[in-house]
Amino acid sequence: MTSSTVTITVQSAGGFMGDSALITLNNQEIGFIHYNRGLNVAVIDEVTGQPLVCTTFDTFLPGNADRFADLVEQLPSGQIVAIAVKDDGSANLNQRAKRACQSLGSRQVYGLRFRTSWALIGQKDAQPGIAQEELSDYSNVVCSRLLPVSADAVKRPSLGVISAGGNQGNFAQITWNNQEIGIEGGYQRGLNVVVFNRHDTTQQISRSFDLFANPENADAFAQLIEDCSPEHGIAIAVKDDAFVNLSERAKQACESIGSRLIRHLQFRSSWAIVGYKDTLADSAIEQLSHEQPVGFRVWLENVSELS
Repeated sequence: MTSSTVTITVQSAGGFMGDSALITLNNQEIGFIHYNRGLNVAVIDEVTGQPLVCTTFDTFLPGNADRFADLVEQLPSGQIVAIAVKDDGSANLNQRAKRACQSLGSRQVYGLRFRTSWALIGQKDAQPGIAQEELSDYSNVVCSRLLPVSADAVKRPSLGVISAGGNQGNFAQITWNNQEIGIEGGYQRGLNVVVFNRHDTTQQISRSFDLFANPENADAFAQLIEDCSPEHGIAIAVKDDAFVNLSERAKQACESIGSRLIRHLQFRSSWAIVGYKDTLADSAIEQLSHEQPVGFRVWLENVSELS
């Protein structure tokens, strides 16, 4: 096995200091689709230096601090976690979320205040104070870490999900290695869904469900999810609106793939999720916003071409 190095760099500017965030690997942006308000989080494999997840937790919204803690608590020991605050990451950041940051080696998370700039490069199960981190109430901050990695690793392909509600851009897209996955008739108002095999990532189904046009589409969507097996992964992106006529059965179907946020969906909210059928509750990667587009990227193992 040959070795190499990767330089991880995290930049943060709180709401009063520039309102921006950036995470790079060897000076290349890591793969975020959107940097949003809150904690912008990248999980990186400590052996290969490859990204595994890029997502954002807007702690202004209820439940997101616990969702962030869920992610960190489920990570294997040793994985790298980079965090960049944009605008503000302190609102509703509860003690459980702060302990999750402490488990990454953070000491300064307890000093995080309204619109503070905070950048962290931590590692799961590190002792507090071990992480590289910078915190400031007065300026933007930057921290970096040089990571020795295996140069023999095969690069993992990525699945991206983007959602923009009717007042945030009216757009939806699901991509495989940055190439759009086609849906017959194009991406429509409502729930745009791609079902794939979680082991080889071959695409099984791609459909749109316009709940506004026909309330029966909510049950048709629910039936699709109910028919999926634990072998399936499901990606969903809202375009325009999916709140009107979203039935209780449809909400329960979303919860069956690990959603925590579906019951916070509002008229023309942006909502994106990748989950797996019948996995642990609240285990999905998802984002929700009533104010701006959302998007994230996940890198997958054991894959073949997704067509």
